[in-house]
Amino acid sequence: MVQSGQWSVQGRTRMIRGGQTIRFDTLNYRVDDGVALIELNRPARLNAVNSVMSRELPEAWRLFDRDPAAIVAIVTGAGGKAFCTGADLADLPEMITDEAGAPSIASIRWTPHQNHVWKPVICAVNGMVLGGGLHFVAECDIILASDEATFADPHVSVGLVAALEPIALARRMPMGAVLRLALAGNGEKMSAQDAHRLGMVDEICAGEELIERARRLADRIRRNSPSAMAATKKAIWSAKERGLHDASTDGWDAIVAHNQGHDFAEGIKAFGERRPPRWAAYAGTDEPS
Repeated sequence: MVQSGQWSVQGRTRMIRGGQTIRFDTLNYRVDDGVALIELNRPARLNAVNSVMSRELPEAWRLFDRDPAAIVAIVTGAGGKAFCTGADLADLPEMITDEAGAPSIASIRWTPHQNHVWKPVICAVNGMVLGGGLHFVAECDIILASDEATFADPHVSVGLVAALEPIALARRMPMGAVLRLALAGNGEKMSAQDAHRLGMVDEICAGEELIERARRLADRIRRNSPSAMAATKKAIWSAKERGLHDASTDGWDAIVAHNQGHDFAEGIKAFGERRPPRWAAYAGTDEPS
């Protein structure tokens, strides 16, 4: 389905855009007025990530990143009962191996951060989140949750190491809260209210209002300079991995570089002329994954 001003890719729907054929079997994807909606669409399996979804998620993030018409994304789950319950143990995601034949961390590329996407992404948690589903909560930019959402990490209860998700969550939350979630396994279920208190979730709203609230936030975000937002997001996330001096130096370099571009001059000119700015299109940075 292709219409003026919007387009969509949904399960078992083929679409050709710019000479490229896209097909998603486990995701719903559409862009409307600058906002991309990426919906995990395996409700019968509680939106668990299987081998197909694990391959399709990087494709969806690449599609979003390279589309100049897509300025901000919302990622959520279909069905309402679960946002994402991690890897599907009945159909595990395929592992990419390194030169020595060992499984590589590059096998897990489910989130915008893991795919080096610097456009803004809102995560709308509309149900339970288990295990690997915490990747999205830890690595999207702004986290909204329904008041009935719950969070748990059952890895250790089934003999698996809980490492990647807690490590990422520790950049948002107090260490003790992360360790409690990771070590208690099935014995610990965190409510949306506790997740908000501890910094995992940025805002709670009624379930029936969740997507509309995310859309209103996305609508505010999409009006800003796409290139300025990308540079801002990259500077902030990168600072989590570097010392203050190096992060500040890199941030200053990003400011100087952006000030040589179109949107810097256009923003100042539009402000002086009291009119909406006409931002340049932005289609990602083609960083290696």
